[in-house]
Amino acid sequence: MEIIQVRTNLGLVPGVERLGGALLDEGLAEALDASVGPVVEAPAYSGERTHPSRLLNAEAIAQVALRQAATVGDVLDAGRFPVVLGGDDSVIFGSLLALRRRGAHGLVFLDAHTDFYPPEDSPTGEASDSELYLAFGHGADLIADLAGAKPLIVDRAAALIGHRDPGEERDTGAAMSATDALVIPLGEIRDTGAEATARRALAHLDGAGVERFLLHIDADVLDDALMPAVDYRLPGGLGRREFALLTGTLLADDRVAALDVTIYNPALDPGGAAGRNLVGCLLDAFAHAAARTC
Repeated sequence: MEIIQVRTNLGLVPGVERLGGALLDEGLAEALDASVGPVVEAPAYSGERTHPSRLLNAEAIAQVALRQAATVGDVLDAGRFPVVLGGDDSVIFGSLLALRRRGAHGLVFLDAHTDFYPPEDSPTGEASDSELYLAFGHGADLIADLAGAKPLIVDRAAALIGHRDPGEERDTGAAMSATDALVIPLGEIRDTGAEATARRALAHLDGAGVERFLLHIDADVLDDALMPAVDYRLPGGLGRREFALLTGTLLADDRVAALDVTIYNPALDPGGAAGRNLVGCLLDAFAHAAARTC
């Protein structure tokens, strides 16, 4: 296991680029017995929507994604498991590109939001509003066709789990439902159970012929009481045990090839309690995965 820090706030706001350093300061690498590998740095953030797509920092996000993809690819080719500690959700582009270059791949996406706004319709222009829309091959080719790899993920090979934003559901729910992705809101997790939800997602990947997949975790999927240090807070979310059962079951699958952790903002967590909660949740998930594979 090798940790890659991607110090970017280009797809959200300044502050989230500190995620990796904060989690490492809390002992994540030592607890996972992981090596700490390369750091991918991002250019300076701009709040101007100058790209024709209205996506903030579009060119810089594409540059970071290409460098990240090469770094993640090197870790994969060395036979290690890359753990990408990002800033914002735009790190998904580099991780998906690395996997796409290596065969039939899938995505399991844990997030309080579905992030399916066309950039021009996003209230903010932030890539973290739109990363799945772009990854599915829609919108600006600068990212949707990154390195000529459009789409970065086919929708039928994706499972979206845990969203709970009613406003976003109103705005983009119909468009997301029209895709072939598996979409499981928070309420359905509660109805069927966390482990059963994970098994449902894995079965969906089976049906798409997935050989390896990216597990992408946005920290706002957690209960707001555990993870208040995010820029777009919502009430509710996954409790610590639910998260461990769901994520641990996914991590126990031998096809999981890489992990992204995003959106926790240390600038909103002066005492560090939310960061410690996030590390604890991740360690619980890895422990559950290890117990399932023994």
